[in-house]
Amino acid sequence: SGPLSAACALALASALGFVCGRLSVGCNSQRPDTTLNDVADEVREHLAPTPPGHGQVKVPSVIRDARGEIHNLAAGAGVRFNVLFTRAGFKRSGDVHTSAQLDAIVSGLVRVKTRERGRDVVREYGPGTIVRIPPHVPHVFDFVKDTVMVEWWDGPFDARYYTPYRREVDAAASAPHRR
Repeated sequence: SGPLSAACALALASALGFVCGRLSVGCNSQRPDTTLNDVADEVREHLAPTPPGHGQVKVPSVIRDARGEIHNLAAGAGVRFNVLFTRAGFKRSGDVHTSAQLDAIVSGLVRVKTRERGRDVVREYGPGTIVRIPPHVPHVFDFVKDTVMVEWWDGPFDARYYTPYRREVDAAASAPHRR
């Protein structure tokens, strides 16, 4: 029981289906660049290291905070994925990865802002949609409604904070929230 109980089985089945290749997603089949050499110059100047151990979590495990919960899981030969519940009004990420990030929205509503060709682009996603964030693209998730989503990467997890977006995540976390 808890925020994930109703959607958890669907989210896990969806994640395993996508991760195991039973469902088709337009993933980049090329090997990702494992450095941040392909980050745009205007982005590179705003990159900052993540805290020590960021992304290196025990599997399985659950991280809970005011924003919600992250269930860190694995399937098969070390395929990592997370099932997240995030409350409306909060933000997550504010970073950039060396691999593509994929997010399956199970329930709720989220706005995803990415930095593309020198400008911010905002797109909205609801249940049943897949978000694919290419490698080297800064992104931040703004949760409009309580949301459950499954996330995974098409290569090794490596991240740097993109400070303009990370400031948004921190500001949303410290803002008063109505429940």
